[in-house]
Amino acid sequence: MGMKKLLALAASSIVLLFCACTTNVVVDSTADPMATYDEIGGTFSGKLAGNINQVFKSTNLALEKDLHYFRVGQIPGNDSWRVYARAELDIQIIVALKQLPNDQVSVEISYGDGNLMKSQQIFNTIAKNLRYYTSRR
Repeated sequence: MGMKKLLALAASSIVLLFCACTTNVVVDSTADPMATYDEIGGTFSGKLAGNINQVFKSTNLALEKDLHYFRVGQIPGNDSWRVYARAELDIQIIVALKQLPNDQVSVEISYGDGNLMKSQQIFNTIAKNLRYYTSRR
């Protein structure tokens, strides 16, 4: 194989590697039905319609009651929350919530070193609880 072919193959491999870092994921959200999963960072990101307090309550219910994780703490911020939990085998779960304009909340989930399926399950369970809260208004 010639040097030019080898360099072209290496360059195209690098481009493919960097382009394949995020995956679009369909989620159960009225704010945005498409979330993303960053395969390198292991972070799942989506948006929900509502306010930070409703999403915070929905997150706590999802983690403890619905999914049976052990919630270990929370840190409030400026229009934001970070909720910490543990799964079996001491896997760390972090759910970061941030109030956005237009009555939307950004939800970022890290499950251990990264787990798309578990992160999507957490997000959809939060969305289900949020629908319950908003329908009771």
